[in-house]
Amino acid sequence: MDMRRLEAFSSVYELGSFSKAGQKLYLSQPTISAHIAALESELDVRLFDRLGRSVLPTQAADILYRHARETFASLENARAEIALLREKVSGSLVLAGSTIPSHYLLPGVMAKFTATYPEVSLRLNVGDSATAAAMVVGGEAVLGVIGANTGQPELAYEPVLEDELAVVVGRSRLAEGKAELSLAELEAMPWVMREPGSGTRAALETALAEAGLDLRVLKVAAVVDTTTALLQCVRGGMGLAVTSRLAAAELIAAGELVAVPAPGLTLRRTFFVIHHRQRHLFPVARIFADFLKKECGSLA
Repeated sequence: MDMRRLEAFSSVYELGSFSKAGQKLYLSQPTISAHIAALESELDVRLFDRLGRSVLPTQAADILYRHARETFASLENARAEIALLREKVSGSLVLAGSTIPSHYLLPGVMAKFTATYPEVSLRLNVGDSATAAAMVVGGEAVLGVIGANTGQPELAYEPVLEDELAVVVGRSRLAEGKAELSLAELEAMPWVMREPGSGTRAALETALAEAGLDLRVLKVAAVVDTTTALLQCVRGGMGLAVTSRLAAAELIAAGELVAVPAPGLTLRRTFFVIHHRQRHLFPVARIFADFLKKECGSLA
């Protein structure tokens, strides 16, 4: 099966467009169409249904795309391993990160890594912990760095860093001279929450359960999908929240947020690097994972 045809097919599948696939591969639309037609003739099956301007993959296309992606990954692995014979680390690596690692940990690690290995190209996809884990399960990313063990048996979880969490509140919400918040006060105040699937939210649920409280008894003023939105809501006086000290450090230092001790809550969580147990880690992925663990060790 011709690799150029598979590449054209994969681009059409991913982009849902013959013209966009042509632009991506610097080929004319008739050439892309010819590659798809040749594949359909070879396999004796229709790969795409053309509905006006829409291009919809058939069930056969879903199967072919899955195997094509595995083929491309295998070839990339071969290139990377051959490069290692020349003591050269090269290739591309797709990462999935949950919000806190993606914004406050991985950028610095990625910058140091590419400075050390300039022939490596990195891509980072960002979501909450559940979304990032799903990317690794689905093969959209090779490695993930997340803030919760999502419990999927197909994933291997390796702890890399302990994250310090804090209860934060805007100054307007805090009584003058207030030194700490009791469990009763936490229950009475309005909260800003991350969405279900967030590692930060999972850590809060665990801490509340250990203290004998249920998340459902809290007065939730807002649920937000990003840490930035959470911090700005708290800064604006909407309520209190639990977040990573890494994320809140600048606002705390500027006096716009206050980190308030809550002796009734044990707030802790771990960042994990994850990969699929049944997928081979090609060299650049193994080297990046080792590099990440070393960098996190220096932060601990």
